[in-house]
Amino acid sequence: MHDPDELPLAVNKSFPKDAPRVALKRGGEISAFKPVPPGGQIEDELARKLIHGYYASTTYVDAQIGKVTRALDELGLAENTIVVLWGDHGWHLGDLSIWTKHTNFEQANRIPIVITAPGVARAGAASRQLAETVDIFPTVAELAGLPVPKGPQPIDGVSLVPVLKNPSARVRGHAFHAYPRGRKLGRAIRTERYRLVEWKNHSDASAPVDYELYDYKADPWETQNHFASKPKVANKLKAILAKYPAPKTRK
Repeated sequence: MHDPDELPLAVNKSFPKDAPRVALKRGGEISAFKPVPPGGQIEDELARKLIHGYYASTTYVDAQIGKVTRALDELGLAENTIVVLWGDHGWHLGDLSIWTKHTNFEQANRIPIVITAPGVARAGAASRQLAETVDIFPTVAELAGLPVPKGPQPIDGVSLVPVLKNPSARVRGHAFHAYPRGRKLGRAIRTERYRLVEWKNHSDASAPVDYELYDYKADPWETQNHFASKPKVANKLKAILAKYPAPKTRK
């Protein structure tokens, strides 16, 4: 179904210039599979085979989803059934010379969220609204006509129903995500244009803090860390990130 020779290879195969070492990844889990070399350096021929396998697995999953949606039609349930499809994370496929996951870069943090809500969402509509997986619960609760979720644990997510009704509506101005490496936790803020990542050892106040800033309008392939050259943007995003509670640490 997919011709490996026609599949696109990564546009940028280099690490971002001036990115802190803690943010970078080479090899990792991909190196556990033959014939991937231990260092994770993958030539174009092998890259096409790996990407071909990714396309094939995605196509297989798509076929299984089709079975479920066809069954809803056959059973006459499609018009009163909410369907939500979402994924765990994206995969690097050679961009930034990285494969698989475990980073705070764009490819590892973009996930699919597709919602079918009869009478609410328009078929085929898409939105650039930033979202987090914690938004799915309050969204489904509202779609199902349930009261706003309450309990001893605060609900971090926000309902995306306004966006389903109007793709140009906005219910949040940024998304938050985090991934650790070594002794540092990389906490990030993603707006429609920028991503700021703070790498900090929260158990050692004297440890240096590293930052990354990427501009997806001017530099969509993450070729450069713009933290030093865009201080106003960096400070604005740092202020947003500072509103999030610091992680609990062990003494």
